[in-house]
This record gives sequence, C-alpha cells and structure tokens, in this order.
Amino acid sequence: MEDRKLFFMNNKTKLIAKETSATNRDFYNLFRPIAPSIDLIGKVAQVISAATEAVTIWHICQSELAGSSKLVAITVSLIATILVVALLELGGRKFLQVATRTLVWKRFKNAWYIALFAIVSAITIGMGVMSFRLSTNGINHAFVSNVPIVTHIDATKFKSGYREDVKLIAAQFDKEWEMLSKTQESTMTRKADQFEAKIAAAEQRVANYDRKYASGEKWAKSQAAKYRKKAADLQLEKSNTLASLQTKQTKQFEKWRAEKKSAIAGAKKEMNSSVNAAAASQIKVHKAEMSDATFWGGLFSWLVGFSVILAFVCIISVEVYRRGSGIEVEYDDQEVDLSVPELVWMGISNRWNGFFRKRAEQFAQVQSSSATQRSIGFDFPKSPAYAENEFEMPRAEHE
Repeated sequence: MEDRKLFFMNNKTKLIAKETSATNRDFYNLFRPIAPSIDLIGKVAQVISAATEAVTIWHICQSELAGSSKLVAITVSLIATILVVALLELGGRKFLQVATRTLVWKRFKNAWYIALFAIVSAITIGMGVMSFRLSTNGINHAFVSNVPIVTHIDATKFKSGYREDVKLIAAQFDKEWEMLSKTQESTMTRKADQFEAKIAAAEQRVANYDRKYASGEKWAKSQAAKYRKKAADLQLEKSNTLASLQTKQTKQFEKWRAEKKSAIAGAKKEMNSSVNAAAASQIKVHKAEMSDATFWGGLFSWLVGFSVILAFVCIISVEVYRRGSGIEVEYDDQEVDLSVPELVWMGISNRWNGFFRKRAEQFAQVQSSSATQRSIGFDFPKSPAYAENEFEMPRAEHE
C-alpha cells in the first residue's frame, strides 16, 4: 500500500531548454531586433512546407487505396500524413539545429563527436531533400491531377442535377406556401374570433334592452335597435374582411405558383445551357484548364520550394545569431508535477492491476509480497527489555 502511495507521488521530468546571457553585446544589440522575426518566418515557412507535404501524402495514399473502403482509406491516409509530416518537419528542425550548432560552435572534440555529427548531417540532408521533393512535386501534381480528363459529355449528371434542383425548388416553395397558408389561416381565425366576440357582445346588449322594453321601459327600444344594427354591421364587416383576406391569399397563391414555375424553368434552362456549353467547348476548356493548372502548379511549386529553403535558412540563421551573440542553449531535466489526467490514468492502472493481481495470487496460492500486517492502536518500538513480554508495563524507577 505504501509503495502504491509513493508511486502516485512520483514526479516526471521534463527537458527544459535555457539560453545563457549574450557575451557579445555589440552583435546581440545589432541583430536582436530581427532575430524573433527570423524565427517566426522560419516557422511560417515550415507550416507551408508541412501543408504541402500533407497534400502530397494524402493524394498518394488516396490513389493507392482507391479500391479499399472509404473508412480504411481515410484512416490510413490520415495516419501516414501525420507521421510523415511530423517526421520531416519536427525531426528536420531538431536535426538541423543540432548540426548547425555543431558547426558554428566547432564541437569536434573527438571521433565520437565527428561520427555522430556525420550521422546527424546525413539524416538532416535526407529529410531536407525529401521535404523539398514532396512539397514542390506534390503541389504541382495536386494542381494538374485536379484537371478532369473526360473524353465525352455525359448529360446524365446534368439531368440528375436538374432533377435534384427541381426537388429542392419544389420543397422550398411548398414549405414557403405552407408557412403562408398557416399564417393566413391564423389571421383569418383571429379576425373571425374578434368579430364574433364583438357581435356576441352587441347581441347581448340587444337581448338586455329587449327584456327592458318588454318590462315596460319604452326608451330601451331605440337602444335595442341601435345595437341590433351594430351587430348586423359587424357581421357584414366580418364577411368583407374575411373575403378580402381570402382574395389576398388567392393572389399570393398565384404569385407563388408563377415564381415556382419560373424557378423550375430557370433550372431547366441552366441545365440545357450547361450541356450545350460542355459539348461545344470540351477540348478547348480541357486545354485551357491544363494550361492554367500547369502554370499555377509550377508557380506554387517554386513558391513552396522557396519556403522550404527559407525555413532551413531561418533555422540556421537563428543558430548563427546565437553563436555570434555568444548565447548557448543548455538543457536541464526538471521535475514537474503530474497533470490531473495522468494522475487519474495512474490511479485507474493501479486499481486495475491490484484487482487482477490479488485474484491471480489467490489462484496461485502465493502470498503477496506487498502484504503488510495491519495493527490497531499505537505501535511502540520493541527493545530487548520487552522481548519476553511485550505487554508488560515498565516499572517506575522509585517503586
């Protein structure tokens, strides 16, 4: 149990890079303003290089795995892309930094230094050449490979696209009309309810005045006639309002139908135009696209190639700047606290191992080496005086 507690309390070490103070202040003060920019430019150039390498690796993997399932092709392509890009960019940066530091600081103390420098230099050159080739050739291939090479026009896809467009148009217009109809229906219901409430109130007044007139109050007759006329007017207004709303809905329907018909006709016209244009200018368009792809592919190939070289130059320049300033990079292993996810993972692992180890030991009838006898109360150290009877109380000196 104690071993497990100590295991959780262990810290891990992390490699920390530290720069010493500059010894050549003149050189440091002269180039210090642009040193961060050089480093940043190098990292941006590496990002460009990494992106183009990723495109190349992705295209290669997708082409080779075209017959496989989509899940397998995507998974393998993604893993290969991440591994290759990380190897060339992260590994290339570290190897180039070490090789450059070895040169500028002339660290050739013995044959071991020279041998490892030769190995590091060879690996760095290989990574640099591979990165340059993948980035430049890959981006050019990416542009050229996207040019379609169809030899005939197949109108099926245009017709299929037209049918899909018609479905989308119909669904959109039907949804719009459904919303308009619900709004119109809600409006008519609300208006009708409002008029019905007013009419009911007027008729109630008429009934009240009729009862008063019947009971002998002559003045109530005129009031009953007044509200009877008001109820009739409200009924007429209600009919006119609902008829007006119905006419408005009819106009909206005619407008909606005309717009829907026009949209479908436009989609059909666009399909016919696309088919005719594709059939008339297939060869011309293909040649133009190939020419454009070749031009842009070559242009971006040069740009990416320059970015790769620029990344190398910037990495070397930073090391040269440090050497000229007398700044050395020192590495130190420092203990850092375990993160919360790491502690959780270690706890789960120990729980898992302890669970199965205990059962395995019981099955093999082996006593656990970590088993300790638990005691209740206080543990006193035993001395030879208590060897005979550990429970005997000590006698007082002046008994």
